[in-house]
Amino acid sequence: MIAMLLLVLAACAEPLQSTGPPGDAAAIATLRAAWHEALELDVPSEVLAGGTWIESASDADPELVALFARALASAGLAERADALLGQKSGPQIALARARLALDRDELERAIRELAPPAGSTEPVRFPAVPEAFLLLGRAHARAGDLARAEPLLVEFVSRAPWHVEAPQAWFVLVDAALARGDSKGSTSRERSRAQSAEWHAFYRARRVQIRANPSEALPRLGLAQLWLSANELERARDAVESALALDASFCRGQELAAEIERRAGRVEDARARADAALACDSKLVEVHLTLARLARDAGDTTTSNVHLARYRELGGKKEL
Repeated sequence: MIAMLLLVLAACAEPLQSTGPPGDAAAIATLRAAWHEALELDVPSEVLAGGTWIESASDADPELVALFARALASAGLAERADALLGQKSGPQIALARARLALDRDELERAIRELAPPAGSTEPVRFPAVPEAFLLLGRAHARAGDLARAEPLLVEFVSRAPWHVEAPQAWFVLVDAALARGDSKGSTSRERSRAQSAEWHAFYRARRVQIRANPSEALPRLGLAQLWLSANELERARDAVESALALDASFCRGQELAAEIERRAGRVEDARARADAALACDSKLVEVHLTLARLARDAGDTTTSNVHLARYRELGGKKEL
């Protein structure tokens, strides 16, 4: 997992060069991640530079085809995007077509791509894909049908709260609540929108920093902290381990790793990480809160109070 993450980060740190189609599943996964990152950070040129082979490939991975088509459209080459998608089929291809239609305000076409077939009990054509709910919801909202858009976007933010387009979905949900006269609901949703927008602003900034400084551990620590705040423990662990892979003596990385393991219920790993963090830097602050919580959970009130007192002495203000 960590090796794959480092490959992805390395791929995203520099503009991709065209090297031909990926040769195996791991290479395809790495390229998918890199292209997703490039599109989310508004650098479609990296996708175009790394995929010149794709327009002449007959058996390219459908998700790569969809991502390359999105890059073409973002670069003002919508006709080539249409030609690339051609008669291909599948969820990712349909979503790419729907995105192109939305870009052109061809709302009926976007709805046709993603609406469920007649007789289906599903709300969208591809219910396993969260983006299907997002794009169909956006199409209905833009067509003025907030009543249809609302449940689709509620489902989307429930399934994919950390998706890059979640803040935009919350905007529409605020409007939908207002349209129903639900002022309390609109206020609650506005808080969620603001929190989502703030989280994504930091997330984007950390990824930009990683791309600009791929050998620096600190931006990866920031990324881990964001994933921890979202309670996405596996993602937080991957990010902090990628930082430690660059610098094994990164004391704050060990400190954060201890808290991640504690939250994951891996008590012995958490204690080992905390001990390593304190051995690395005895002036670390947050590690004492982690140790206080570990002792509390073990029923050791005395040790918990000792570490909590030390945490307060060092300026820590969080609650136990």
